[in-house]
Amino acid sequence: MPQFDLAQQAAETITIGQRIDFVWGFVKRRYRGMLLCLLIALPFGALYAFTSPKVYVASATMTIETRKGPLETQNSALLLDAAWFQTQLQALKSVNVLSYVVKQLHLADDPLFLGSENGVISRVRARLGWSEPELNTEADRVNRALAVLSSGLAVQRVGQSYMIRIDFSGRDPDVAAKIANEMVNGYIFDQMNAKYQANRRAGDWLQERLQNLREQAATAERAVVEFKAKNNIVTAGGALMDDKQVSEISSQLGATRAHVADLQVRLARMRAVRQAYRSDRPTSGSDESFAEEMSNPIISQLRGKYLDLVNREIEYATKYGANHVAVVNIRNQVRAIRHSIADELGRIEETSKSEYEIAQKRQDELEKGLGNAIAKSQNVSQAQVTLFSLEAAAKSYRTLYDSFLRQHTESVQQQTYPVSDARLISSASVSQTGPNTIKGWLITIFAGGMLGVGFGALRELWDRGFRTSQQVKSVLNTDCVALIPRLAREPSRLRALSFRSDKTSILMPSAISDGSSVGRELHSGSDMLWAAVDAPNSAYADAIRSIKFAVDSGGSSPCNVIGLTSYLPTEGKSTVAAGIATMLAQSGRRTLLVDCDVRNPSLSRALAPNASVGFLEVVTGEANLVQSVLRDKDTRLAFLPTVLNQRARNATELLGSAEARRLIDSFKAAYEFVIIDMAPLVSAVDIRAASRIIDSYLLVIEWGATKTDSVQYALSQAPAVHAKMIGAVLNKVDFASLGRYEPYGHSYHYYGRSAQRH
Repeated sequence: MPQFDLAQQAAETITIGQRIDFVWGFVKRRYRGMLLCLLIALPFGALYAFTSPKVYVASATMTIETRKGPLETQNSALLLDAAWFQTQLQALKSVNVLSYVVKQLHLADDPLFLGSENGVISRVRARLGWSEPELNTEADRVNRALAVLSSGLAVQRVGQSYMIRIDFSGRDPDVAAKIANEMVNGYIFDQMNAKYQANRRAGDWLQERLQNLREQAATAERAVVEFKAKNNIVTAGGALMDDKQVSEISSQLGATRAHVADLQVRLARMRAVRQAYRSDRPTSGSDESFAEEMSNPIISQLRGKYLDLVNREIEYATKYGANHVAVVNIRNQVRAIRHSIADELGRIEETSKSEYEIAQKRQDELEKGLGNAIAKSQNVSQAQVTLFSLEAAAKSYRTLYDSFLRQHTESVQQQTYPVSDARLISSASVSQTGPNTIKGWLITIFAGGMLGVGFGALRELWDRGFRTSQQVKSVLNTDCVALIPRLAREPSRLRALSFRSDKTSILMPSAISDGSSVGRELHSGSDMLWAAVDAPNSAYADAIRSIKFAVDSGGSSPCNVIGLTSYLPTEGKSTVAAGIATMLAQSGRRTLLVDCDVRNPSLSRALAPNASVGFLEVVTGEANLVQSVLRDKDTRLAFLPTVLNQRARNATELLGSAEARRLIDSFKAAYEFVIIDMAPLVSAVDIRAASRIIDSYLLVIEWGATKTDSVQYALSQAPAVHAKMIGAVLNKVDFASLGRYEPYGHSYHYYGRSAQRH
């Protein structure tokens, strides 16, 4: 619905100042309930202050030694982290430590410690039958002492240090101090006893385990010696003889294979160079470099001649031409030298080939020898795998035996010399902590205040009535045109109204005037109907005047038919309708006031209690308009009442009939404004029936009484009213209380005092 969107937008634009104003307004509205809740809570605070017994707290401090003693090993080092400290704090509160304290101080035999109370609360509990059961047996007393000791005990770490503070709360300061000090002794005894028991159990287990490990180690070493003798395994320098032989042959074989590969490459390269010199194609740089690497003097001499002839060939060819006889002779000599080099290379190749065959034969012999050595050592290698396993097992057993022997020795020493890690460094100091009267009163005041705030908030939730104009705007999506103060009732008086036969009357249309002159009196049951005229400077008159301006500026047709309705019939819609009509009439506007509340014509009963004909009779034709309309001689207001007629047909059908529509159209020709007092919204049928004759609606809401959800639901059932509504009016406003709901409500105090005067 649109109103929820507006409410959300308003909530998003709330400033800090507005929030402060809302809180202050809430306090001003609900301060009486808050004070009442606070006064109710004060006796409970007084009861606590006068009946609570004195409580003493004894605090002792102990430290945990982090330096290891001479008999402690690395394995007993303390890991002083947060988790370890939490463990020790829980150990301090364990049953073992508490039982030690109870036993040493004989707390199970102390009636005062066990809870023999003589306070007011204890006597009340005893009368109600809620007292503790009697402690007849020793076990019951011990359990009770443990429970009391545990409830009064508090332990905590002192900062990030290695110290722990022990606090105990009790009613006897001496007993509290003894308990705090004895807790340290109990912790030390528990730790030493735990260490002794652990070391004793470890020593017994280690001794039994040592015997088994000794036998296992001896058996494993004996198996190693027997296996070596059985498999003829001989070692030298920690390695097997067969392994050394295989290693030497493998090294020789690797060198021989490298030499064979080198010779093979050189033969292939030599063969390629020789073929190049045998042919007439030019030699490359790599061929020449290989020939140089040969280091043969014959080849070196031939290459010198070869290079000299090549240079001379180039020189002669340039000087005499490529086909000159001298050039051809030199070219033949070059070819002969190339063939000579190739022949020399062939001879060298044969020599290298013989060397290659010798190296290859050496390689074959080494490979055969390596195979024989491997085959020979295969059985020894397989046996060595088993030997390694046996030696590892023997070594493992020997290591375990040595380790367990060392731990057993340490365990025996620790059993003989138990050392504690904790000691008392600060004896218990006692201070009185209760009853904390100031804290009790503060808690009482806070609890009373919170109870008051909760009670006020509950009342705020239950207060679902309309309180401010902004609330009307956000909930109903319409303007609040006026805030009308609540008026006090005064004695009634009479007002004389008469009909005029003048056909030029501005109040009666000439078409319906019968020329007669009849004098009649208009009775007002209360001056509230005429308050806007009788007291023009009052707050009520200002509110009605604000509605008049809204109505006067909102219409565009020659006559505005304005219907006033409310959710319930007691919200003052008839009074507001009369006030608007009289204000319009007094300002010179031709105004007709019509009572169309056919079920409860309260306006007609107030202004014309003796009327015999009215709106329904005019619609049905049983009476003419001249006989039915009344007129106020002071304000020149015309009024058409409604008379309940049991013989007439259904009044709701008459409201929606064509005759009623024609009658209202005739009013538009004679009057500038037609103010109609409608039925309330709860009479949804009457509202829908009359919606055809109404141009615009004005909704009257009783301040603080009418529920927001009720009005929303009623308007959803009458969409025509919501569509034609020009605004809403908050009626019966208490201006003195309005400031509690609006931050600027103090500006209404003037109107509140004015309303009281008038």
